[in-house]
Amino acid sequence: MTRTKRQIFQLSLLAAALACGTAYADKPLPAKPPVAAVKPAAKDCKPAVSNTAASFVRELGGIREYCLANGLQILLFPDEAQSTTTVNITYRVGSRHESQGEYGMAHLLEHLVFKGTPTYKKIDEEFAKRAMRTNGSTTVDRTNYFASFNANEDTLAFAIALEADRMVNSFIAKSDLDSEMSVVRNEFERGENNPMQVLVQRVQAVANDWHAYGHSTIGPKSDIENVPIEKLQAFYKRYYRPDNATVLVAGRFDVEKTLALIAKSFGPLAKPAEPIPQPYTVEPPQDGERSVVVRRVGGQPVLLAYYHVPAVAHADTAPLLVLGLLMSMQPSGHLYKELVESKLAVAAGMGGLGGFAPGGTQALAVLPADGDMAAVEKKLLDLVEGRSGKPFDEAELQRVRDIAVLSYRDQMKRPEALIQQISSLLGAGDWRLMFQIMEDLQKVTLADVERVRKAYFRPANRTLGRYLPATEVERVAIPAAPALDQRLAQLQGPPKVEEGERFDPTVQNLQARTQRRKLPSGIELSTLNKQTRGNTVNLLMSLRWGEPRATTAALGTDLIDDLMNEGSSQWDKQKLRDELVRLKANLSIRGGNQGATVAISAERDTLLAVLKIAANVLQQPLLPPDAFERIKQQGLAGLEASRQELETLRAEAVREHVNKARGSKLGDPDYLASLDENIDEAKRTTLADARKFYRDYWSANEARVSVVGALPEGLDAAIEQAFGGWKKPEAPRFVRFVAKPVVIPPARFDVQAKDKTSAMLQLSQRFELSTQDADYLPMLLAVQVLGGGGLESRLSVRVRQQEGLSYGVGAGLQADHFSRDAALRIGGTFAPQNRERMLAVIQEELARLAKDGITETELARARKDLLEAWRQGRANDGGLAASLNWFAEIGKDWLSHDGALEARLQAVTVADANAAWKKFIKPEAFVISTVGDFGK
Repeated sequence: MTRTKRQIFQLSLLAAALACGTAYADKPLPAKPPVAAVKPAAKDCKPAVSNTAASFVRELGGIREYCLANGLQILLFPDEAQSTTTVNITYRVGSRHESQGEYGMAHLLEHLVFKGTPTYKKIDEEFAKRAMRTNGSTTVDRTNYFASFNANEDTLAFAIALEADRMVNSFIAKSDLDSEMSVVRNEFERGENNPMQVLVQRVQAVANDWHAYGHSTIGPKSDIENVPIEKLQAFYKRYYRPDNATVLVAGRFDVEKTLALIAKSFGPLAKPAEPIPQPYTVEPPQDGERSVVVRRVGGQPVLLAYYHVPAVAHADTAPLLVLGLLMSMQPSGHLYKELVESKLAVAAGMGGLGGFAPGGTQALAVLPADGDMAAVEKKLLDLVEGRSGKPFDEAELQRVRDIAVLSYRDQMKRPEALIQQISSLLGAGDWRLMFQIMEDLQKVTLADVERVRKAYFRPANRTLGRYLPATEVERVAIPAAPALDQRLAQLQGPPKVEEGERFDPTVQNLQARTQRRKLPSGIELSTLNKQTRGNTVNLLMSLRWGEPRATTAALGTDLIDDLMNEGSSQWDKQKLRDELVRLKANLSIRGGNQGATVAISAERDTLLAVLKIAANVLQQPLLPPDAFERIKQQGLAGLEASRQELETLRAEAVREHVNKARGSKLGDPDYLASLDENIDEAKRTTLADARKFYRDYWSANEARVSVVGALPEGLDAAIEQAFGGWKKPEAPRFVRFVAKPVVIPPARFDVQAKDKTSAMLQLSQRFELSTQDADYLPMLLAVQVLGGGGLESRLSVRVRQQEGLSYGVGAGLQADHFSRDAALRIGGTFAPQNRERMLAVIQEELARLAKDGITETELARARKDLLEAWRQGRANDGGLAASLNWFAEIGKDWLSHDGALEARLQAVTVADANAAWKKFIKPEAFVISTVGDFGK
């Protein structure tokens, strides 16, 4: 069997689509400062005597709030267990503050703020030389900028100084707008390729007559192309000011020194005399069902129902969250059971809330290509609006509470991720709303859930992708949220999560903490003990089996892991989910032709219990027939839906050329199968095929286990007891497939797509190289300079920043430890009419690199970027566990692998990198493929 990427509409993607604020903009700003529909919380700031000193305001959940005299809010979340630091600045301005003709301006401004100030003329280079990971984002309610880096006082000081400088001194220049406008336009065009994103945007536009939440954050193409630079500059001066901003710092840092740095950089900035303008438009009650139809090429049939709900500050937010979970959770959610398990739909769910102002909750169903739209529509609306389905019970409600507690605990373990959540709630009015909602969730009753359903989920408050005439007018009034000071007056602090130790993930420290041994059964065990935040521990088990040609021919190999989630001899699907929540744990099983990976994230006092569950699920799965058919149909629906996607079309055009050069045929492990061949194989697969493959291959005959974090007592014995006896002596031993290096002849393929506003390309060249070769690191550095180093790479600077042709372009080196079959791939997106210019610019940069080579400065920057990225990768416990299993497989340790790799990287010279590039890369030898709607 050829293992393919399953293109199934996953519930996580569904939840993201439902919760995203994709359609927001605003009406013209008034001449005088208006009153907001929901008033922001009053700041409890008592400024210090000095303008350059921070005043303490409050502490909640380990987060400390301070303020400066000019109104700047400061939130600090120190965590010594982290080896990284994140700096985030959030401005309370988003697309809801924009005027007609200027939609998308907040997002466009976000791009321009990266273009420099008189002090920092090339911000991207400043970030790059410090190996910082940076970005920005814009929503309907706020704009934020964030940078993450390995903890370093000098880098922290730079990040804070930079944010203070670009708050008031950014160029916002016409020349930058001219180049960046086309980049943002390409970003807009990419979004227009996504049918789901377009549907959500259109429905929200129809649902909102007047409010800015009816407009897309990225704006229309016309405004992106035509907005005057003077309006952008005025928008910047109006909203980028200290009393409209919050600086957040999380991770490892010294609190007092950081406060002093913030006060020094931001304190001198003046608070403008003019009040901050606040939009005052309020969406009136809807007076009847509304409908919209979107027709696009590709994708799957979808139904989306939108209902107006209050702002997130309203007390009904918690019951609305609970209702969404009760309807959506797998496998107990009512929409999931009635629509997905019945095979009427391949996915279904419900979610979304208000923002600073009233917003919307959305219910969605994705249908198979031949689905009964009318039947699904009736069932979906009847369930959501309470006309059918069984009542919720207390057990379901408790399950939601448990999941909410686990979610909160997981967030508090990861300060850098938590501040992104807080940034969103700053836009909604106050960062403390996160803790208020968490407290409210524990108090929600079934009566509350039914109350909000009856209040908001009514036909007159609904917008659907179809017209339905009403017999009478009905209006649903959305209540205003109370004053935030009143709403938050009784808020209690949340429980604190256990703190972790200060541990720097250097090669030497990791080597000192790592232990490796072989258990009596032959299982290879590697452990790395350290005190983590929340006593978290990560376990990763790697199983191997089989010979590649035999397993490639087998059917059903990619369905077994999904079937295991359906239950085992001791745990049905729901009880399994509930028990993992109770144990504050996650269990993931991913399997395929020649092995499986089992990942467990738990806590010190629950890991051993989760091991027993994992052993039962792996060794005694039910592999039920009804679930097999459902999962199979989901996979087929996803494959069919991908038929008109750009990457599918491009890969289909190139595959025969590659297969011919390799001499590969159907059934070979390296054969590139067509979409129709994958669909045919999926249709032929039976439950008997999957069960036979499980019975013949799945075992712990060849197993490696790594455990990182707060290790429990008795770990070795528990692993041995759980998996030591899971043996199948008759199962074929693992034989690695090692691809032979083959040169693919140069060729060009131009593929016509239908109704796609963005196009894409790939340039690929294969050559003989392994990660163990002396030329590997020099080649890696050369590729990093060309297109692997972010915005400062040559391709990014030329194609994106100077030419404005693409939102994203880059290059990557593909190489393997065992095989010498390597490849360089260059890819990017662009407007279809710019295809030849895009190719010409890339080829000019390839020619320049071949002729002139890279410079000492570029080499030093690329080397530092790679070293810092490797080090930052070692800050992730899951990544550490994967490294330990890899070291066991290749007979290395931290010193002999990572230590030696870093030493080799340090020794690479410019001459080495340039020689490697000339040795392997021939500018005329690329396979070029482009795909887009070039007919227009």
